[in-house]
Amino acid sequence: MKKKILASAVSILIPFLAMAQQNPPTGNTVVTSFSDVKNIITTVGDWMFGILIALAAVFIMYAAFLYLTAAGDEEKLKQAKNIIVYAIVAIVVGVLARGMVVIVQNLIPGANVQQPT
Repeated sequence: MKKKILASAVSILIPFLAMAQQNPPTGNTVVTSFSDVKNIITTVGDWMFGILIALAAVFIMYAAFLYLTAAGDEEKLKQAKNIIVYAIVAIVVGVLARGMVVIVQNLIPGANVQQPT
């Protein structure tokens, strides 16, 4: 059963790993302007959001496994429900944080970050 959970987790992470070398580095990266810093922060934030979503999915699958194998054990059922609630809260907080970035960028003139191509 642990192999199935591990296989599910790996299958979720494969798309993220495939995009890992989207823009290969051409040498030393030199930050020359404030927009470069904003682009770096945006890229790190995008990676953190992707990792958050992947981990939340793994925890939801783990909680579902606990829930299905509880066999009426109240402690396991309670633990599974708590894990699901915390995973959903993590997803909501991540989505709200990402939305706040967009709102702030739209409120501050000139704060829109150009996505790297």
